Amino acid sequence: MAYVELHCHSAYSFLDGASHPEELALRAAELGYEALALTDHDGVYGSLELAHAAKLAGVRAITGAEVTLNDNSHVTLLVQSSQGYSNLCRLLTAAHAHTRPKDGELVPPGLDPALLAELNEGLVCLSGCARQGLGSRDPNAAVALARNFGPERFYVELQRPFERGDARRNALLRDLAEHAGLQTI
Repeated sequence: MAYVELHCHSAYSFLDGASHPEELALRAAELGYEALALTDHDGVYGSLELAHAAKLAGVRAITGAEVTLNDNSHVTLLVQSSQGYSNLCRLLTAAHAHTRPKDGELVPPGLDPALLAELNEGLVCLSGCARQGLGSRDPNAAVALARNFGPERFYVELQRPFERGDARRNALLRDLAEHAGLQTI
């Protein structure tokens, strides 16, 4: 099986990514990737740029987003179909719905997990990033969400950002996947 990057941030994810979507597509082609998922924070900001550049580079573009839930944990959503893209857009709109109050400071986006469970058709869900992933922060909530998606559309995400605790966190996530009957990626 060929390697595919399923959790990639562009410069649209401020302080978490630095490259433009076009640069990411070209680098993916140089590395021989068959596909690349762009999963910027709480939006699909660079997905069209990636799609155009990836097509020219011979790489399949996967649309997605790293979505912040109400408790500030993250899940990564990947689009499988046109219905999935529609649902992802609805979910992102709901997450941003109350971020600009008329008086006071901006509020960070947050998605109700119940809405995610309801609008999951056409989406694949990954348990989230190393720092704030739902699988790491609230394993019980991750398992509950996995039941809504099913084992064929929910995966426990393992990452190694070379930080203290990587090996322990990944061991716990592997145990979570094993006990819940889920696959890791």
